[in-house]
Amino acid sequence: MTILYLNPEPIPSKCVDTLRERGHNVVTTSKGADALALMRRQCFDALVMDFTQETVDILNFATKACGLQPSLAVFLADEWGDELATGLEELSRVLAMLEDDELARLKVESRTA
Repeated sequence: MTILYLNPEPIPSKCVDTLRERGHNVVTTSKGADALALMRRQCFDALVMDFTQETVDILNFATKACGLQPSLAVFLADEWGDELATGLEELSRVLAMLEDDELARLKVESRTA
């Protein structure tokens, strides 16, 4: 799974390390504008925003992000620790199931066409 991790504080995050250890591709940025630019060039499975309300207009930013990628799962990381990683693992399983269902549907359609 490819995760865009936005944290205005350019400090290493234990959460990012944990996500990478679990096999996720994590792209990090510290600026909202850079995050939106990345989203214009690349599709992400999830967006993790790790900041307090004082640093960014969270709702406005999330609205812009979802406008670029409507199926994007958005998580707020506020000292979630392992709970965030677990939530992203669940999302990864759901995405895999949806992909398997889509492949099965395409196989059926190709047989009947």
